[in-house]
Amino acid sequence: MNNKLVALLLSGVITSGLIYVHPAYAHNFGGDQSASWLAKMAEIKTEANLISKHVADKEAIDYYAYALGEYWNVNDTKEMGERNTLLQKEIQTTINATIDDATAGNQNAVNDDVSKLNGYLDESVPVRVDKDKLNNSTVQALAVTFVLKEALEKYGDATNATVDLNNMSEMKMGDNMSGSMSGVSMASTVVDQNAYDNSIGLATAAQNMFNDVAANNPDKSDANTKVSTAFTKLLQDLNNKADANTIMTDVHVNLHPILITGYDMQLESAVPEFPLPMLLIMISIAGVVAATRFKPRLGF
Repeated sequence: MNNKLVALLLSGVITSGLIYVHPAYAHNFGGDQSASWLAKMAEIKTEANLISKHVADKEAIDYYAYALGEYWNVNDTKEMGERNTLLQKEIQTTINATIDDATAGNQNAVNDDVSKLNGYLDESVPVRVDKDKLNNSTVQALAVTFVLKEALEKYGDATNATVDLNNMSEMKMGDNMSGSMSGVSMASTVVDQNAYDNSIGLATAAQNMFNDVAANNPDKSDANTKVSTAFTKLLQDLNNKADANTIMTDVHVNLHPILITGYDMQLESAVPEFPLPMLLIMISIAGVVAATRFKPRLGF
């Protein structure tokens, strides 16, 4: 399908005023290893930072230590060792020290551990990620979506959500779309404070990652402005404990489509099981929502 036909279809969908769709598919951004590594580094930093805020709190430390184990496991250690054996050792050793010192209640030691860990993680990036991928804005944007995925998962855990926040097919769309087009959002009840704090920490990390991407790609100013606005809305809704559907709308409708189009994510790899007509509808919804909420500042 050529670009002119895509543009024509998109224009037709938008001008038709369509505001209802119930997608049967979910965003699946694939498994680019370079993007995954960039995301993993941000995720580890987030968990370590949260540990530093809960020194001597065993329950919280256990929670974030488990999360660290998810993001840095035997396979990661092995992959790092294939490129740099010193970093392989230092990253694991410093993660262990962070947990041990936090458990012992030694705040100064933990702060030092986290600083060292961040340095080692930064060193690992050019070692693990090839230069052409490291400087690729599409890869960098893809890494943002991976961190966002974890943020949504943790928010679902925190609020005991009855839906998978990463699955668009479980969104309520159209007239019954809570907290999106109607502007009404029901507050969620947080049942796991650690998971809730984690969701905000990861979403903030994703926002910071995108800010860096945007700063390096000033030519994409239109997309950057819209994504930045969407991130601000997402963080606001997370802090206000918005319902699951509102959070899903923030990400799947207002944020993902702009990242896909603005940062040239190939449809086949970015959303392999997501039909083009459905994607165009979702993009059109993002346009309708943006025009309603932010007009005339964004000019969407």
